[in-house]
This record gives sequence, C-alpha cells and structure tokens, in this order.
Amino acid sequence: MVMGLTGAEEWIAWGGIVVPLMALAYSAVTYSLAKRQEVHHQQYQRFFQIMDHLGQQGGSIASKMAAAYELRKYPEYSEVIINICEKADIRGAASDMLREEMLATAEHLKARR
Repeated sequence: MVMGLTGAEEWIAWGGIVVPLMALAYSAVTYSLAKRQEVHHQQYQRFFQIMDHLGQQGGSIASKMAAAYELRKYPEYSEVIINICEKADIRGAASDMLREEMLATAEHLKARR
C-alpha cells in the first residue's frame, strides 16, 4: 500500500496533525528558554547574596565558611572568586579558619579551569 498526499483532504488531515505539533514544539522550546533564563537570574542573585554575606562585618565564622564553600558552585565567576579569596584581608576571632576555607575554595576553582 502506497500512501501519497494526492488529494486536498489528505493535505488537510496532515495539516491538522502537523500544525498543532509544530505549535506545541515551539511553545515547549520557548518555555524552556524562558525557564533557563529565570534559573540563571536566580543563580546570579544567589551568588551576590553569598558575596554580600561574606563581605558583611559581624556574623559567625561558621556561616562565612559555609558561604565560602558555597562559592564553589559558581565556576562561571571563578576569576573574581579566586581573586577575592586569595586577596581578602580577614581579621577577627577564628579568622584563620575562614582564610583556610577561602583559600581552599580558590584552589578548588583553579583546579576546575
């Protein structure tokens, strides 16, 4: 049995299937791109929240250490993170622990380059 699109009815039938599927595919691609952009923006905002937390005076050393560790999840900002982690002037109680964590973060990001 040979199928061919010879009549107008066959073209209309195929069009009734293909056109909605194309619209569905277009909608799916558009949604995926918009969602990806939204996720990227949320990651951008989270990165700057972490950086703000590290730069604030006060707060616990443990939370700042956790923030320094969290920076490892942002390799797209590795140049600035490495620069900050290596050049940070850290003072205060338990500053050695935070300095060590920041240097470990810098080394981790260097290794991923």
